[in-house]
Amino acid sequence: MKKKSLVFLSAAAALTLAACGSANNSNTSSEASKASSKSKFNAEVTHDGTPIQGGTLKYALVAASPFSGIFIDELASNSTDSTIASQVDQSMFEYDENRKLTNTGLASIELDVENKTATITLNAKDYKWSDGQPFTIDDYIFAIEAIGNKDYTGSRYNDRYTNIVGMKDFHEGKSDKISGVEKVDDYTVKLHFEKMLPSMQLAGGAIPAYTMPKHIFKDIPVKEWEQSEYVRGNKVVGLGAFTIESVVAGESVTLKANENYYKGRPKLDKVVMQVVSPDAIVSEMKAGNYDIATMPSAQYEAFKDLTNVTYVSAFAPSYEYIAFHLGKYDKAQGKNVTDPNAKMADVNLRQAMGYALDIDAAGENLYNGLNYGTNSIILPFFKDVYNKEQEGFTYNPEKAKQLLDEAGYKDVDGDGLRENKDGSKLQINFAARTRDAANESLVQQYLLWWKEIGLDVQLYTGRTIESNNFYEKVQSDDPEIDVFAAGWSVGYDPNPANLFGETAKFNFSRYVNEEGTNIIKKIASTEAFDEAKNVEFYKEWQAYAKDKAFIIPTLVGDSVTAVNKRVKYYDTSIATKDSKAQLYQLEVTSDTPAK
Repeated sequence: MKKKSLVFLSAAAALTLAACGSANNSNTSSEASKASSKSKFNAEVTHDGTPIQGGTLKYALVAASPFSGIFIDELASNSTDSTIASQVDQSMFEYDENRKLTNTGLASIELDVENKTATITLNAKDYKWSDGQPFTIDDYIFAIEAIGNKDYTGSRYNDRYTNIVGMKDFHEGKSDKISGVEKVDDYTVKLHFEKMLPSMQLAGGAIPAYTMPKHIFKDIPVKEWEQSEYVRGNKVVGLGAFTIESVVAGESVTLKANENYYKGRPKLDKVVMQVVSPDAIVSEMKAGNYDIATMPSAQYEAFKDLTNVTYVSAFAPSYEYIAFHLGKYDKAQGKNVTDPNAKMADVNLRQAMGYALDIDAAGENLYNGLNYGTNSIILPFFKDVYNKEQEGFTYNPEKAKQLLDEAGYKDVDGDGLRENKDGSKLQINFAARTRDAANESLVQQYLLWWKEIGLDVQLYTGRTIESNNFYEKVQSDDPEIDVFAAGWSVGYDPNPANLFGETAKFNFSRYVNEEGTNIIKKIASTEAFDEAKNVEFYKEWQAYAKDKAFIIPTLVGDSVTAVNKRVKYYDTSIATKDSKAQLYQLEVTSDTPAK
């Protein structure tokens, strides 16, 4: 197939706006990298020099927008806030390089598939919160009850919680306790589930992992938590390696070592996490102003020759995508409702918009080959269930035109743009978040590609939208948005239920049907504990997602992290068990960064 000439706007010529709406977490998987990365760099680095005692590390949160300032995992909803929260908060469980839970960390899990229970036991009896108060299993139980509370304002209430026996009655106020939460003693709880799920064995899977200091939040109304100083300020109490010393709203957080951290005091005294624009990060790293930063792929040529840093990289567990507004989230029913009369309801129209995009060319021209197209909604990062044979939306404008012709979208008046099936004007509103200059170019290229197949796609509001505002519009089902470009950090559990299930608040396209729901149920069945069946069900899901085209995965690729040469050791491993690269383990070899 002969490609048409592409009209890429250069990143330098494009309007320079503040970048990426959420910071990228540089902790990506070196094992996944071996299978799927096109990386130019190694997965780990050791620098010369003898570590000093303590010191302050400066960590750049490379993002287009300020952080919103919610610093507990139960309520944080974007990756910038979550990156900060991960240092002051703590999951109950640890996992290895393959994302499997290891029974190290705060607690161990014993699964009983036949009796549909999970027994969670604290691994020690002397844990303390950062304020010195004892941590017991009551704090874990409290977090489960908090997320199940009808007044809870976050996005974590999903199948992981509704699967607990008695949760539905508790959530609806029919019971004052969750019958499936059985406290054994101060250090042990047995959870009873409606069904056992294979992802209970994985990090971020189907076992609740959050903890909350009951001694603090029991006295604050649940609906007021998001505004509490124990969520937003320097009074956040956690189990993580650091505590918050000070906050400059939206800009920076200074963390100090948590003297009560259960793994021992961090080697660093302080960590300063500061939001830095992607347009400024190269010059900031060159000047030695930060020790660690995830670098924008679009600026590879500008940063590749810096001499005061070393680069590490791995395949990132995240992707960009195009999605279609196909319904709404019904709060009363607590589920997504698909509108059969939505403007983008015709699957041929959605598929055509996917085939119109040359994502590999975008990755090469705008992102120096560090980002590229993918064939599946399940990433190669999930090498155990990813289907490399899955057909993707490869660039094929002729097929796109054929699909539109067959669906009845034709150019009636001869102006080069297609009308609706009834002959009325078809204009599609497209929304995208503000990130960096390369993204501005990509957004304009999307519009050109769609115009080439005869679609009149207009940028909603005439420009990209600040990231926090963008996601507010998407989550509230803004009726003016027909199509949008966004991104996901996928976590470590590929189960699609929490992103695309009927009750998932993160199902932003609002697309559900019986076929997809049944596949999700199979993935979540005890039958899927069999590895071969699990792979079979995930292949079925990937084919279904391609066929229905409610979401078009676009860019995937490498996360490149710059590490200043005063940082003794750093790697890209995702493992939390025996990790040498988490911030509490890092050391510096001098008081000032290398310049």
